[in-house]
Amino acid sequence: MIRLGLPRIADDIPGTASAIALEGGWDTSDVGARDGLVKGELEVPGADEPGELALADGPGELAQSLPLDEPRSRGEAYAELRQRVEGGWEPRPFEASREELGRFDPERAALSPVGLDAAATYVAEHRTARPWLTAADAGSPEARRILAAADAGGGHGHIRHEGWVTEEANMRRAAYLEDPAQLDTEKRHLGVDGIREGDQSHRCRSTATRITDPDAFATAFARGVEHPKVREALDMPFDPVKAPKQVSVPIAELLGSDGHRYCTGWRLEPVDGSMNTARANRDKWLTARAEGREPDVPEPQARPVPTFEGGEIAFMFECNQAEKRYRVATMFPRPT
Repeated sequence: MIRLGLPRIADDIPGTASAIALEGGWDTSDVGARDGLVKGELEVPGADEPGELALADGPGELAQSLPLDEPRSRGEAYAELRQRVEGGWEPRPFEASREELGRFDPERAALSPVGLDAAATYVAEHRTARPWLTAADAGSPEARRILAAADAGGGHGHIRHEGWVTEEANMRRAAYLEDPAQLDTEKRHLGVDGIREGDQSHRCRSTATRITDPDAFATAFARGVEHPKVREALDMPFDPVKAPKQVSVPIAELLGSDGHRYCTGWRLEPVDGSMNTARANRDKWLTARAEGREPDVPEPQARPVPTFEGGEIAFMFECNQAEKRYRVATMFPRPT
């Protein structure tokens, strides 16, 4: 049995506004970052303390040294190898339509309008405190504009479910509830949520997923916002205390027939055939370790999701109190 070795991350919880708060915890009244975005001058919503995401090395079994020119940690190399072998994943660029992405209107998603230059300035100014913005470096300028608008608008799909989240981070999220949005290494180890205020525990179910390419993520977001099912939710009469229920759209409808190849994920391994038992044991194991006790249950295990073919992209919503509209709180791929 391949073993891992630390604490906390997981999959998004479907449902209504209470579920959205559980997963994301954004203050829906926070829209102060929006006004200066067109000029690239912007007060970032809820910025975390500066710092890079520092993930601990992976399993002790991988003891051999990596080549000197290997940029990845041992843990990341291990996680990527498992994802390739067990999940059949190969990194590949997504051929996005830059013209289509350029037509995207952020205001349709209750986001501030932003130009290409303003987006570049936003990413350059805030990439240290908000390192997930570095994902835009690998994308087109049009994709960067969409990611910058989503980041300034308070959504967090790109923070937990985009390619900046490594395979190791997703593996550890599923197994140990480590939140990739939590930039404080010790808090991440202790399973503290990186988005919700007050050092609250990171909540999850069993699966951590991502879209592996920034252009693919931006395309799924732009097309998703215009999908009839998503538009129906976004255009609902506004209720300040209740957001629309989660909406799911087939991956193939947003990213094409091979869109599932741009999605990866890790799933908690069942215990005695039961995912409920696995989650309960995970909680017991993490509690014992945090208290310095020897756990009386096996260490949690996670394995790659074998395929996303036939899967969906789930959209969850939140209230934009200032504009009395709804916006996308997060989006993530979900396997069948």
